[in-house]
Amino acid sequence: MGKKNIGRWEWFRFNGAWSALFWSYIVILLLLIVIGSLLYWRAKEVVEKSVEHTNSAMLGQLRVLADGQLQMIEQLEQQIANHPKLLQLMNSKAPVSDREQYEMIALADDLKRYKQLTPFIYDYYIYLPKAEVMLGPGVKTTPDILFGQVDQFDGMTSEDWVDKFESAYHYRSFQPSLNTSNSFGEKHEILAYIQTMPLVNRSKRLATLFIMINDEQLRKMFQGLADAGKGEIYIVDAADRMISATTATRNPLSFGYADMPGDQGKLDTRRNGEEMVISYVTSSVFGWKYVLEVPRAVFLKEVNEVRSWALLLLIMAALSGAVVSFYLAYRNYRPVRDLVSIVTGNGNAPDNKRGPVEYEFIRTSIQSARMTESELRTLVSRQTPIIRVHFLSRLIKGYADPQELRMESLQFMDIRFVSNSFAIMLIDVEDMSAFSTENAEKEWLFVNFVISNISSDLANEQHVAYTTELDQGRIALLVNFSGTDEDKWQPELASIADRLQEILFQRFHLKIAVGTSFVVREIQAIGEAFRNSLKRLDENRKRQASNSAVDKLLELTPKYYYPLDIEQQLTNYVKCGDEEKTEQLLDALFTDHYEGDGANPLIASYFLLHVSSTLFRIVQITPRIDPEIVMRLLKKHEDGIQDAHLTFRELKEEFRVVCQLWKEGRSDQGSRMLATIQHIVRERFGQNMLSVNLIADELGITQPYLSSFFKKATGQTILEFIAEVRLWEAKRLLADTDCTVAHVAQAVGYSNDIGFIRFFKKHEGITPGQFRVNTQTEQQNTQMEHRS
Repeated sequence: MGKKNIGRWEWFRFNGAWSALFWSYIVILLLLIVIGSLLYWRAKEVVEKSVEHTNSAMLGQLRVLADGQLQMIEQLEQQIANHPKLLQLMNSKAPVSDREQYEMIALADDLKRYKQLTPFIYDYYIYLPKAEVMLGPGVKTTPDILFGQVDQFDGMTSEDWVDKFESAYHYRSFQPSLNTSNSFGEKHEILAYIQTMPLVNRSKRLATLFIMINDEQLRKMFQGLADAGKGEIYIVDAADRMISATTATRNPLSFGYADMPGDQGKLDTRRNGEEMVISYVTSSVFGWKYVLEVPRAVFLKEVNEVRSWALLLLIMAALSGAVVSFYLAYRNYRPVRDLVSIVTGNGNAPDNKRGPVEYEFIRTSIQSARMTESELRTLVSRQTPIIRVHFLSRLIKGYADPQELRMESLQFMDIRFVSNSFAIMLIDVEDMSAFSTENAEKEWLFVNFVISNISSDLANEQHVAYTTELDQGRIALLVNFSGTDEDKWQPELASIADRLQEILFQRFHLKIAVGTSFVVREIQAIGEAFRNSLKRLDENRKRQASNSAVDKLLELTPKYYYPLDIEQQLTNYVKCGDEEKTEQLLDALFTDHYEGDGANPLIASYFLLHVSSTLFRIVQITPRIDPEIVMRLLKKHEDGIQDAHLTFRELKEEFRVVCQLWKEGRSDQGSRMLATIQHIVRERFGQNMLSVNLIADELGITQPYLSSFFKKATGQTILEFIAEVRLWEAKRLLADTDCTVAHVAQAVGYSNDIGFIRFFKKHEGITPGQFRVNTQTEQQNTQMEHRS
């Protein structure tokens, strides 16, 4: 009986293989419990930072929305301040003449154009002190009528408002929390905005712009974010005034503007004995602080939940880990016991039992390594058509980056050009009534597919051609000419267009319009060909729809060509900072309107006015713009255009300056982003989960954009840079420390030493162990040389 008990429990002996495995697992379990305990105590700080980042992101979204509306107010102010009639009325002298009375009425009518600029503006008026008149959208009245009958403000009479307007020069002055009622008894909460004019001379007070901002609409915009953040949102100005708030009661704030330094941040306060957490960001328009106030109990709700779950999981892990350790030790001990039995001849191992898991791991690792390359090739081949479609669309419109035009990039997308001569053919579907309209989306896909395939087949008979869908019902055909007989190219393009129209009409009953560009001699000029094809497409469409009466009218009508596609192309060139393409496009457009067929000085003047408007819109969002440029653009056409060539040269210079500003902005931003990426890699190379996706999420950008940006900036991929940093650190640890290879593998971000050894040998040609031996040998030889 005693011998049976000894045989049953002999594998529990502390000097046996089973006990070694069991206590090894227990030590690992204890180590994990210790690490889990540390993570438990750090959970509060981590989750609190996560909640803080969430609140900051919400406030950032609020800032974008609110600042966008405030910029609308600035735009309204600029448009009114620079109105010619207002400038004339401000410079008039009392008493007011009949003609000036008429000008006031005309100005009031003009103000109606800005009425629907934004729903946040309730109403607006201009106060002219010399005439004691208030001008609004379609309204000419007096302060007594406006403030005494139309809009009555609680605690403010018309005399109070007039005194406020005339008391001093007001520069973007706000009057918050005003209650008003109109003649119909409707009550509104108003935020008053006061700006004295003129803007450029603060020594004069010739007029006052009075804008009533709908505080109710402003609060509605905040309310959704306040509910999501489970708190209240306030807007505070530099004078510690509460401009607006989601709370109905306007109790004094527990914090001040001076307590919130910097662009964004967080602070802790107390309100009525309750601890509060304050998150804030700063407006880029008026310098206001957008504040989210949340009770600390609500703020830490998720933190407390995480701590409770962490403690529960820690206890469960300790209990289940002990059971699993016992099971794994016994399971891994069985192959050793069977092996010992076979060696000692005491028994045979059962044939149906599998060996240790390491053998299976090695087998699956080798299979996985063999499959990796083929899987990657399959994935890339699936994505290549999509990449090519997007590239062709950018190339045709003139937006392709020079890096994308390199030979290896074109080969990757399976694009082959045989010469430097190109032309664009735009194909628009004019009539597809023969197709069913029940499932229009599928019909359009079929039509685009048919046109793309037939047009490319026709063009590829003699040349190289690629098609891409620019829009629903619009296909672009990029033709790369082969051969040297240039005189035949244009007739061949015309033949392709005719045959395409004939085939589509006869076989599919499709009517199309085709625009064919001139031939360009370099790949960078494809954008010019696209612009020309747009023009030809419009001309052909007009020609197909014309009749004799319309032809006579067209002969008398001056030709003007500046479509939205061309304006968007010009805008994109400027925002990319491409001065050369911007100047080429401007020169081509000016030549069309001033020197081309049907050119007319009046049309050229109108074109210059239109281009000035395009630049003015770009300037509104240009970083570090000089206000003088804005003023020059506003004043450029006050007296008409006397010299079109001089005006065009001045406009080109303004475009050049704006291009440089965009280029400098992109360069500064790119340098900062590159430094941030490199910092993240150097700080986190030891994390096993470090990847392109993780870095992209950290920066808030897409993975393709991040990979493309880093490749262009450094000439290597992000994965190559991560491997370079990890390899450098691994070599340092192997040479300067006694750490094991497994420890080094974990230190540089590898979960096991097998993958690390494969990685190290791939880059260095030797294993980590061989590298350490070689390094130690070199160090010993160096020491011996110094001693001798």
